[in-house]
Amino acid sequence: MSVYSELGVKRVVNAAFALTRLGGSTVPKEVQEAMERANGGYCNMWDLMTKGGQIIAEGTGAEAAIITSGGFAALTLAAAACIAGKDPEKMRRLPNTEGMRNEIIIQRCNRLYVYDRAMEVAGGRFVMVGDENWGCGVDEFEAAITDKTAAIHYAYPTGPKRGVPGLKELLKMAHSHRVPVIVDAAGMTYPTSNFKSYMDMGADVVAFGGKYVLGPNSTGFAIGKKGLVEAMMLHSFIGAESGPDETPGKWRGIGRGYKLDRQEIVGLIVAFKRWMALDHEAERIAPAWERARYIEKRIRKLPGLKEARFSYLPKSGAGIAYNTLGLNVHFIDKTIDEVSAIVKELKDGDPEVWVRYWGDSNNFIVNTLMLLPGQEKELVKRFEEVFS
Repeated sequence: MSVYSELGVKRVVNAAFALTRLGGSTVPKEVQEAMERANGGYCNMWDLMTKGGQIIAEGTGAEAAIITSGGFAALTLAAAACIAGKDPEKMRRLPNTEGMRNEIIIQRCNRLYVYDRAMEVAGGRFVMVGDENWGCGVDEFEAAITDKTAAIHYAYPTGPKRGVPGLKELLKMAHSHRVPVIVDAAGMTYPTSNFKSYMDMGADVVAFGGKYVLGPNSTGFAIGKKGLVEAMMLHSFIGAESGPDETPGKWRGIGRGYKLDRQEIVGLIVAFKRWMALDHEAERIAPAWERARYIEKRIRKLPGLKEARFSYLPKSGAGIAYNTLGLNVHFIDKTIDEVSAIVKELKDGDPEVWVRYWGDSNNFIVNTLMLLPGQEKELVKRFEEVFS
């Protein structure tokens, strides 16, 4: 019996994504063991955070890096650093930013599920530019810059997106006005060359989710310019209390609520090092394609899927899309509501089977990248129950 069954909670076969609501990714054995070892003693958290940042910076070619409690927290700390810097008086006032440079320029059509609201937590005030549908050019970003501008935010597109300027072009303009750019690239951790490409472009701060390097769901990290990352450290949950000036008991930064256990920090460090050394094709991608073809062979002739069209994602049947690969199942004979009902029915079993579905189309994706060994058989069994 699984621990979830013991607690009265149904287990999930994850054919969807590294979803936060499903607990992120599966932590590898090496990471889990390192976290268990970390639980056997204590350390100075500032020292651990500092060393972890150095390891990530060296691995990505960044000037500096910081470990955070998720990508959302990284955006909050980045905004705090851009608005208040290392000024203790300003740091104490956040999120009250009256009289400070507190404006953050954001493109209307490129908000990435509005995770950018994390920057409002630190007292950022959004200045929206461009059109909701058509986007805007670098010139519209530039026209919005004033003496109140603290930063520009850029949600890195996971695929081609109309009306979104290139990051390199935007950075060039922003830096000509001495305005930093905060990049949300939460899941853009593969290929691993992505990290260095952001740094080569001169990005000021780039935020990532720890689950996208198979670290704990509760972690994240940011890489970027030394001065800004140092300020983020001071705004962090341990910064003012245990940083270079050590002022315990006096005050806490805006990031105090974004706390991490020492075990989580160690887990993220080990996961990151493993991710950078991993043969992704052999250890992640090829096995996932084997599972996809196993599933396809066994479900495509089920009675309830006779009218469905199957295709691969990516279409080549090789490689990987944005943290996704597997089967696209297109129900040409069903409405969106009917497909939504099917997705719900797949979840009604025990274990639940989750597929990648946004609720606004008559197709879903069976993402085999997240499946654990043997779960392809559980998925097929559930499909047979639903579609036979």
